[in-house]
Amino acid sequence: MNKILTVLVASFTAISASAQEKTWSLSDCIAYARENNISVQQAKLTAESSKVDIKQSKAALFPTLTFSTTQQLGFQKIESQDLATNVTGAKNPTYTGSYGINANVTLFDGGANWRTIKSNKLSHEADELNAEKTANSIELRIIQAYYQILYAHEAVTTNEEIVKVAEKELTRTQELLKVGKGSKVDVAQMESQYQQNQYTLVNARNTEAANILALKQLLQLGTEEDFSIDYVNYGTQDVMGLIPTVEDAQAQALANLPDVKAAEADVQVAELNEKIAAGGYYPTLSLGANITTSNGNTYSGDFSQQVKDHLRETIALTLSVPIWDGYKTRGSVSKARINTANAELALADTRLELNNTIADLHLDIQSAQARYQSAVTSEAAAKESFELMEGRYNVGLESIIDLLTEKNKYLQARQETLQSKYTALLNLRLMDFYTGNQ
Repeated sequence: MNKILTVLVASFTAISASAQEKTWSLSDCIAYARENNISVQQAKLTAESSKVDIKQSKAALFPTLTFSTTQQLGFQKIESQDLATNVTGAKNPTYTGSYGINANVTLFDGGANWRTIKSNKLSHEADELNAEKTANSIELRIIQAYYQILYAHEAVTTNEEIVKVAEKELTRTQELLKVGKGSKVDVAQMESQYQQNQYTLVNARNTEAANILALKQLLQLGTEEDFSIDYVNYGTQDVMGLIPTVEDAQAQALANLPDVKAAEADVQVAELNEKIAAGGYYPTLSLGANITTSNGNTYSGDFSQQVKDHLRETIALTLSVPIWDGYKTRGSVSKARINTANAELALADTRLELNNTIADLHLDIQSAQARYQSAVTSEAAAKESFELMEGRYNVGLESIIDLLTEKNKYLQARQETLQSKYTALLNLRLMDFYTGNQ
């Protein structure tokens, strides 16, 4: 029995550990947000709503059929013929019921119905594209947040190494003091440097934790959810990745992203709405038919006989010609034209903004890659200089001030390498997103 319990406990522990060790890659975060983000879901519901508009506009082409009935109860005054009763007048209750079935269909309305169907289809297409735009916006924020975490994590690793070096230097300085080869001032300066490095490490860890929390909130995960990142190690080959020319990247972005397509659909919708508004200038032709009947206590015969006797069938063709509608149609057409002009400007602005974004991104990548190459060379030289200075300090040939000066130069070079590295990596990833090369 004990063995069984031991096996069960071990299995449960392994399962729990496995669940807790689940890490989130960038693709995991993006897929989760696209499926579960509230803003994305709302945008999808908007697209579903516009889909219903298409069905309604199609249904408007078919005849309408209604049934109506009216039940009336009244009182009719009658004169009494019996003088002995002293009643000069009385009211006799009357009842009347009417029934009707009505059908109506629009034969011509200036093409408004057909254009409305087409407009609603385009609006639905635009809503779907806007839903994709919303998802893309969330994805961009996730990419930025994810690379900020990677940058912060590597900064933590770097600062941990720096603290170890500072601790070793402090220990070495204390040992030199014990054998009479150092001074308390040297120890104090090294202690100060060590504490400063510790403080920087704490800040780096806090920054990483804050960035992880920001990504978790962006994913709209609960505070009780376990969340850990799949840290990826990138090398020089990744940082120096090839990029397309500005012109090629702009062309790919315009073809790939839904932004321009949605703006183009908005222009087409505006143009159709302009034509729909102009339909008010045309006459409308409709066909109607109805069947009516009635019954009541003032009629002779039973219910079925009364309904049969009063049955009436009619059919009507109605032509309505607009003559003057108080500037309603002309005003609607003018507003529709303004909306079309606005949609065209929005399309031009979308294209311009996207092209500018790609151009800026392209320049940022080139700049970051150039800085990275320079920073790597500078870091290597600073590291060599620091190690040489450290060796000379350890044998008493250099002062602690010189050592700390070289160390700070080395740390600054490492920081520049780290910053340019993740600036390039982030912008490369964004370029892949815009051009569809993910």
